[in-house]
Amino acid sequence: MKKFNVYVIVAATELKTGKIIRFFTRYKYNHVSITLDKGLRYLYSFSRYYKKPSLYAGFVKESMLRYKDSKIKVYKIPIDKYTYRKMKRYFKLLEKTKNKYLYNLFSALFFVFHKKIKIDRSFTCIEFTLYTLCKYVPKLGIKDYKFYSIKDLDNLLKEYLIYEGNFIMSDRLSWNNDSYLDNNNTISGYVGIIRNVFILIYRFVRY
Repeated sequence: MKKFNVYVIVAATELKTGKIIRFFTRYKYNHVSITLDKGLRYLYSFSRYYKKPSLYAGFVKESMLRYKDSKIKVYKIPIDKYTYRKMKRYFKLLEKTKNKYLYNLFSALFFVFHKKIKIDRSFTCIEFTLYTLCKYVPKLGIKDYKFYSIKDLDNLLKEYLIYEGNFIMSDRLSWNNDSYLDNNNTISGYVGIIRNVFILIYRFVRY
């Protein structure tokens, strides 16, 4: 009988932003992704579109190669077929409508104060993973209104941990459609950041 699982990946990224986050949170991991792919060839998260600029971000379908120099933790959570299909449809919908979703810069700024700022169609990486697990895997007991740090998520999922250590390279991994290494026009990236800030403010006030 085929088994179905959802995987959560926690990473300590080697970029400056990741190091700054770990400095302020005093925790060794700073990024969270989620996937239904047992080969971890692609992950879903809210993160930077390109390596630079770091704050130009939103919903992304990441290649695991983003974390080739990182320490990671992998959690494997059993789900039923019905839940698997619902989550798969949800991720596909997000891919199709990704331009409507933004990285929640305000929540990221208040994260160190254990506060989250709820803004329509906007998430940080951990908020997105928590929202998805809360919606589709209620057995975990995650509360949508509650603040969770990455350390809290670690403790919540500790019984599902299947790997902790350095990233392990695999020939099956590729960049696919991940634009992370593309040469982005830095000016357009900063313009995108400013645009997203104004949209976030509008959504916060409007909704």
